[in-house]
Amino acid sequence: MAAVLSLGSTCNNACVFCAQGERSASHEREAEGMDLAARLRVEPGDVVFVQGGEPTLTDDLPAVIRALDERGARRIVVQTNGRRLAYRAFARALREASSKLSLDVSLHGSTEPMHDYHTQTPGSFKQTALGVRHARAEGIEVGTTTVITRSNYRHLAEIVQLSRALGARAVHLARVSRFGRAARAADRIVAPEELVRPQLTRALAEASRLGMGWLAGERASHAEVRDLFAGLGEVEIPPAEGLGSSRTSPGAEVVASDKNFVDTSRLVRAKPPSVNRSIAWER
Repeated sequence: MAAVLSLGSTCNNACVFCAQGERSASHEREAEGMDLAARLRVEPGDVVFVQGGEPTLTDDLPAVIRALDERGARRIVVQTNGRRLAYRAFARALREASSKLSLDVSLHGSTEPMHDYHTQTPGSFKQTALGVRHARAEGIEVGTTTVITRSNYRHLAEIVQLSRALGARAVHLARVSRFGRAARAADRIVAPEELVRPQLTRALAEASRLGMGWLAGERASHAEVRDLFAGLGEVEIPPAEGLGSSRTSPGAEVVASDKNFVDTSRLVRAKPPSVNRSIAWER
């Protein structure tokens, strides 16, 4: 079985296809990560997917990971843009929290302009790439997830090559989900299936050639590769009394209804994370 821990909607990227859209401040979670983790039912042997927003913006994330390990999780997968791992000491703090940790890192372009266009956050590509390198240097297993759009579908094989060069073990090539921003700008985000198909086939062949696992929709290089990926970013929005707690069967989709989103016409680009010099791992 799988358990999903959502640590809120705060994020330091502003992806053009984000399933969460621009959620109002009233939807923000006030609880700390450990409070939410305590409400999550974890059975021995579960795979626990930690999602956001951006989970690494939760300052007690290392403690959350350690607690999930102690409660018997077989694997703990943090879905992240990887930017905060550009701080090597933060990557080390996550690695020290649990040997069962792996990362599902968002990588949406083979070049800086391509990736930063999708995140709408200048400089995010450099931080993500460095974050993956730091994670691998610390011995943390990494898979990368790429959301396929009109702006990157021709470059899927190159994104696979970059993922391998950064040290990722596997790739997840995911279709855009028509929620949030993608629902409101589908004509410029969603690539036609007939154009994507040959590029996707080429990219999966390249992943196999490079010895990487891969996941694309219902297809996978091998069954175990599914345990490396937290999903497509469609985070379940549970009722207030069940904050932080969700359980799914293996491979089940975790989605959010479009009613959870607010108008995105006043989109504001996310700023890079501020650096809190009082936190040791960011010094």
